[in-house]
Amino acid sequence: MYRSDTGQAFANVRRHSFFSETLGQQRQIDVALPVNYFETAATHKYPVIIVMDGELMFPMVSGLVHQMSANSQMPDAIVVGINNVVGARRDITPKPFDRDGKPYWFGGLEDAYLSFLTDEALALVAENYRAADFRVLIGLSPTAQFTLHAFWKAPEAFDGYVAINATDFTAVGYDGETAFDKIVKTAQMGPGRSAYLYVSMPQGGVERNPKIGEAYERITRDLAPFASKGVTVKTEVIDREAYAATLPAVMSALEMIFPASDFDPAYTSFFSDVAGETLQNVRAYFAGLSQRYGFAVLPKGERFYNRNRLKRIGYYFLQQGRGEEAIEAFAYWLELYPHSPNAHDSMADALENAGRAAEAKAYREKAVALARKYHDARLALFEQKLAGPASD
Repeated sequence: MYRSDTGQAFANVRRHSFFSETLGQQRQIDVALPVNYFETAATHKYPVIIVMDGELMFPMVSGLVHQMSANSQMPDAIVVGINNVVGARRDITPKPFDRDGKPYWFGGLEDAYLSFLTDEALALVAENYRAADFRVLIGLSPTAQFTLHAFWKAPEAFDGYVAINATDFTAVGYDGETAFDKIVKTAQMGPGRSAYLYVSMPQGGVERNPKIGEAYERITRDLAPFASKGVTVKTEVIDREAYAATLPAVMSALEMIFPASDFDPAYTSFFSDVAGETLQNVRAYFAGLSQRYGFAVLPKGERFYNRNRLKRIGYYFLQQGRGEEAIEAFAYWLELYPHSPNAHDSMADALENAGRAAEAKAYREKAVALARKYHDARLALFEQKLAGPASD
């Protein structure tokens, strides 16, 4: 699997600073790219995971997504961290009411912030990166309330809504309804696209306020009839205290949206003794998964200590004496990951096995060139194979 050999510990992270015309202030976002971003075709686009409270959540979520996607527990994704302006975090939320029905002093910029997010921050991401039209929004506590607001206020802006340490609430402009009421009404009308809603609270919060658990049960029940319309909901009480519940909540939410069983099929189930049928099975499976989500889901070319990968299929064919099918398997890998040094090197192995030495050398040269360009830690290995066996 690709590993960068540069002076940067996290070579795949970019930072953007820009002035928001909507909010009238300087803003900063961080972008973490998938480890195989530069190996895939220029036409391939990745789903986007937007993390509110980036200064707290971005390192954790981007690291978790990296680990889960590297092991096919979910698709590769671009992670965007939205960093807060100091002292202004609560302004993002709808202005809630206190127990006496009076508005709190904070909040009220939720719609302006929503415009900033969709029209500026995500527009910047779309302009600079290969972002698919599949977006997951993650919020925590105050920004979780914003996430619930976004579900009904901008139902076509996102596909997944992850509200961690979140409660149902009513606010200025809600006409006496709660956020959960608004979400259910949106589901009744049809959100216009797939909609995944995850809401969680630590155990202690529910113990202090049992109404939170009751509200969770209610929205789960009320949204159940809309599963056929593409609405998926999961509410969860996590046995952790306060923000310690954040990590298990994020993991649980991602598993709900991207079930590992779908993204990590046993590649042995694709194998067939019939020539050409193995790759047909792989293509058909991932085409179906791509159609379901609305973005291209790719099989793994290579994985970290795991045989569920295209590389394994190619070398299995070589071991079985099915050389032409090995070449076809590596050609498919190159079709999806045309800038992968390892894919070119593996193709060279298959061509050498077929006695096509001149073609193999060209692929060895390409593997070395790409490894140099993208600082692949296996450069020395590819150079050694290009040089061939040492002479006496």
